[in-house]
Amino acid sequence: IMKQCERTFENVDALLKEADSDFEDVSQMIVYLRDASDYQIINDYIKSKYKLPCIIVHAPVCRPGWLIEIECVAVKTMDNSDFKPF
Repeated sequence: IMKQCERTFENVDALLKEADSDFEDVSQMIVYLRDASDYQIINDYIKSKYKLPCIIVHAPVCRPGWLIEIECVAVKTMDNSDFKPF
């Protein structure tokens, strides 16, 4: 579970960087775990590395071999005259 967890966070980090963002822009995170017994390990890892709102749920994940999935919402202020102020 830890290898998949670390890799999943690396993937999220890469996606955030593509959008010129980082974990400081994440406003919420939902972590889905296939096995509820992994909760404490994942909760401890997240709390030790990230300071953001997070909920961990026991749920089916997308692919059979996956133990963890992460869903995030990031919000970043951008200056773009094509859009009205948020």
